[in-house]
Formats: sequence, C-alpha cells, structure tokens
Amino acid sequence: MALTRSPVCWVRVLALAAVLTGTAALAQPQGLPEIELERLTLNPSGKGSLLLGTGEVLNRGGYRFSLTGHYQKDPLVLFKDGEKLGALVGQRVTAHLAAAYGLFNWLELGVQVPLLLTQGGDDLTPYGLDQPAEGLALGTPYLSVRFGLLAQADEQPVDLAIGAQVGLPLGSATSLAKDGSPRLIPSVMVGRRFGLLRAALDAGLTIRSSTILVEDENIQDELGPELRLGAVLATTNEGVRGELNVLASVPFKRSGNSVEALAGVRVPLSPAFEGYALVGGGMGDGPGTPAFRGLLGVALVNTPFRCVAGGKHTAEQCPDLDDDNDGIANVADTCQGVGQGVRVDAQGCPVKDSDGDGILDPDDKCPSVPGVARFQGCPDTDGDGLVDPDDKCPSVPGVERFQGCPDTDGDGIEDASDKCPSVPGIHELKGCPPKDTDKDQLPDHRDNCPNEPGPAANQGCPVQQPQLVEIQRDRIEIKDKVYFDSDKATILPRSNKLLDQVARIIIEHPELEKIWIEGHTDERGSQDYNRELSQKRAEEVRDYLVTRGVPIGRLVPKGYGRQYPVASNDTVEGRAANRRVEFLTTPREGGQP
Repeated sequence: MALTRSPVCWVRVLALAAVLTGTAALAQPQGLPEIELERLTLNPSGKGSLLLGTGEVLNRGGYRFSLTGHYQKDPLVLFKDGEKLGALVGQRVTAHLAAAYGLFNWLELGVQVPLLLTQGGDDLTPYGLDQPAEGLALGTPYLSVRFGLLAQADEQPVDLAIGAQVGLPLGSATSLAKDGSPRLIPSVMVGRRFGLLRAALDAGLTIRSSTILVEDENIQDELGPELRLGAVLATTNEGVRGELNVLASVPFKRSGNSVEALAGVRVPLSPAFEGYALVGGGMGDGPGTPAFRGLLGVALVNTPFRCVAGGKHTAEQCPDLDDDNDGIANVADTCQGVGQGVRVDAQGCPVKDSDGDGILDPDDKCPSVPGVARFQGCPDTDGDGLVDPDDKCPSVPGVERFQGCPDTDGDGIEDASDKCPSVPGIHELKGCPPKDTDKDQLPDHRDNCPNEPGPAANQGCPVQQPQLVEIQRDRIEIKDKVYFDSDKATILPRSNKLLDQVARIIIEHPELEKIWIEGHTDERGSQDYNRELSQKRAEEVRDYLVTRGVPIGRLVPKGYGRQYPVASNDTVEGRAANRRVEFLTTPREGGQP
C-alpha cells in the first residue's frame, strides 16, 4: 500500500501506513507521521518570479506584502498493488501571507506564513490511516534571507544571489503541516535578462530530519533531505507579465521524486498593487505533489525607481537602456525613436545604401559598385551566376562547376582542359569523342587491337591472338597474374607473355598518359617488410616494361604491402589473391582507385 499524488504514477511511492499483512491490521488506524506535506514555497519579494529566486534582490527600502490563496487537488493518494484506494488528502486550500524588505541593495529579508483553511479526503481508516484534521490550522512558517552577489544593473553579466529559508516546526502535525524539526533550505539563484525575457535557475537543498514512513521486510520508505531545482522564464515589461516555472525535487532518502510546472500572469492593478495567478500540475511520486495546483493573490509593492525597458522614464534618466529597441543604448543613440525593424548604425541612425543597389552598406561587400543581393551587393558581369571576384572567366559566361569558365560542348570538361572543345567527348579521351578505326564495335580506347577487327570478347583482337589484358575505365585489367620468385622481386619467365601484352597496349594507346603499377602482398611478415617487397616488385615490373619500349615517364611504381587486401587472409586462396600486381590509369585516392 503506497501513497502518491495521482493515479497516473507508475512506480511505488512514499507510504504513510505500515504494509498490511492481515485483516486485524486493517481495523487499527496507525496514526500519521509528523511531516509537512506542503513542498511549495513562495518568492516573498516577487522579483522576477512569484515562486523562484532569480538572483535579484529588492533595492534598499523596497518592500512587498502579499496574500495568496492556494488550492491543491490530490496531493496525497493511496495506492495498493497499482490500484487507487482513495485520496488521503484530495482537496487542500491554504492562504499564504508573505512579506519581503530590502535592507540594503544587496540584502533582502523575507517571511511567509501559510494558514491551512480546509482540507478533505476519503475515509481510509479501514487501511490503517487516521484522517488528517480538516479545519483551520497553521502551516510551517518560513524566514528567509538573500544576499545579492552580482547584478546586471551594475554591468555584471548575470544576477547572482545566495540565500536560505528556515522553516519553523510550529504548524499542525495532525494536519500534515509540521516537520519534526526545523527545515533549512539553502539555495543559489542565478538569472539573466535577455531583452524582454528573463531566464533563471534556483538550486538548493531541503535539509530536514528523516522520518520513516513505512518499514517492514519488503518496504522501507523514508522522507528526508532533498535536492531542489527550479527554472523560470518570465517577461520583464512593466505591464501585464507572464512566467513559466518548472520545479523538481530529487530525494536523498527512499522517497519519491516530484516535478511540477506552473504558468502565471501578473497584472498591475494600480501603481502600488498587483494581482497575480498561477496554475499548473505535477507528476511524480513524492508526497505533496498535486495533480493540479492553482494560486490567486494580490500584493502591495513599493519598488524604488529603476530602469526597465518600456518603463515610464526619459532616455536621459536611463542612459544604459535601449528605449527604441534598435540595439543602441540611449546614451549613444542620436536618433531616438527610429525603432525596431530599421537597420541603424553605431549612433542609432538608419544605415545607408551608397551604391543604390538595395543592399545596405554593412551587408554590401561591394558598397561602391551596384551588385545583386545574391552576391551581397557584388556584380556578376557575365551573368553566369558567379560573382566576379570568384569568376575565373568574369567576361565570358561559364558554369559554376568550372568557377565561371565555359564548357562549350557541354561534355562536362572545361574548355581549357578539353582537347576537342567544340565537340562533345569523354573524360578518358580528354574531351574528344571515341573512335572505332577497325569498325569492330569496340572503341579504340578500349580496343587492344584498334587497327584489326576482332570480337569484344577478345578485346577487339582476332581470335587467334588470345588476350590476357583488358582496358577498363580506370585500369588495365590483367586476366592472369604476375609471378615472382617466392619472397623475392624476381619476375618468373611465365609472366613475360602477360607483361609483353601490357607493354604493347600501353605503347599503342597514348591516351593512357600514365600508369600506376601497384604491388600488394598478403599479411604474412611485417608491414614494413611487405611494403618494401611490394615496392621492389612494382619497380621490377616497371623496369621490364621499359625494356619493352614503354617510356619510363609513363610508369609510376607504388608498393602498398598488405594495406589493401581484396580477399580474406584466412585462406590459402585469399592470400594468393592478395599477392598481386595491378595497373591503374588513375591514382588511388583514400584507399580506392
């Protein structure tokens, strides 16, 4: 059997009765523990928030007196095995009297006294629980002190304060409105104003004596110290103001968590009075977390003059404010009243558009030459969509891919690099179109015998000339492998026929301007040794091709060792596949050709 705030809770929560083990236990009410059920405290000064500290303190001589009516729905509900048995406290109405006074600009004192007007709930005496007293009762009074450490009004980056509340054990125990000992709540409060909004955090500890609520061999619930966290976002204007508060409690003992969100509005009723209201709800399994909470109150406020955006003052009275909200403080603003929505300079006056192109000078990269908005005021003389400073060919329309230079034949190759700029071609032929000299349906740049017709299956050569080599887009693919002496760079004679054919193809295809000869090994041996061996083998192949008439400048040997395997080294076949030589027509980048 456990008590929680709402039937939506899904975990076991603090219980206020012994676990019932028999019928006899149900008939004997066990009384109530001495705890303060109310977990909400007010912000007596109301600075920034009605509930949380924001790092601000009242100015010297400032004060605030408030009366708040407070209604709660289901702050304490009884569950057993996930089934709601009833609300020990289903309705609770409290009046809060609070006051705060600014003794100095950095010291604020406060007091708040809750008066429980009425509360009621279901009769749960069959479950061993006495019913809390329903009539008028005193709650836990609080005394508070706050010390202001930093203030934005003093040109500090944030408002920062430390403080403490002391809850006195003077309330009514039979109304669940009194702890067994004093309650101490030290806290740190920090906030910052962002224009018409203020954001703040309030973090503290609730230090109180521990109270065992339920204890048997299966359950032991204990109410004790808690971590208190709060965050608020509020408006800062002097008219109707709004705020959103989020409060959370995390226990250090075996009790429940609590999270609440309350939205509020503050309405000035006269220069000295304001009315306010807060509504919200909570979730969690901590006692005193209601399903719904509402507050309605009125306050007498005396706040010594201070500068607030939108307040009743002159620009001279508040030189550090920005009354026309143009981003320039009053003291530096020589064009007061220009207002938000108009771009202004450092003196608060509208900025100029010197070249008349519709782009204001601060945003115009070329303020003295009319340009286009797309290029921040700079021109695009040839109209090709590229700004002149970035256009390699600013007087000739081109394409962005080539930084404004043209591709006349539209084959994707810049004219400057296109050997046939007026005729669409392919990259493999530097922009020239492919030819088929022997009319065998295989273009010359892929044809091993470009002057003799042959089937494509034999790489364009007559069938009586079996081909061991195939020209592909990025490589010369060999259908056999280059064989070496074991663990040496010596080429075995059985590879001569293959390499002779590679040499002939390189010579007959001048469009293959450079060939990268790659040597690879399996994983046996160290990486340094394998890289050295593969380099020597690549160089040996290069030297062989040179002896067959290939210019040495067209050949680049490169040994990679075991860096790029093409098969698993766990099998004999895989290791054999990794011991290979490859002929690439484009360099390997990022490990891929």
